[in-house]
Amino acid sequence: MKNAAKVRSELVELQGGKCCYCGKPFRTNGKRVATLEHKTPKMHRGTNKRSNLAAACLGCNKDRGHKMNIAKQRKEAKAKLKARGS
Repeated sequence: MKNAAKVRSELVELQGGKCCYCGKPFRTNGKRVATLEHKTPKMHRGTNKRSNLAAACLGCNKDRGHKMNIAKQRKEAKAKLKARGS
């Protein structure tokens, strides 16, 4: 992958300066700063290819990551319970 800052900058421009999730314009600091987002998360075998990347504000990116982690933890807990019951 190219320099991450360059890719992020290109994606921000391509998206019209707005977050791919909430559609709000990016800012230079705070929760609305632009970040690189994996459309298909790496934990689900997503890649670093440009076709799998988008620009998301920090708030949306963190929120999505938090939700993915909770889902992963629930799935792992369910698998452990199932393994114990076998």
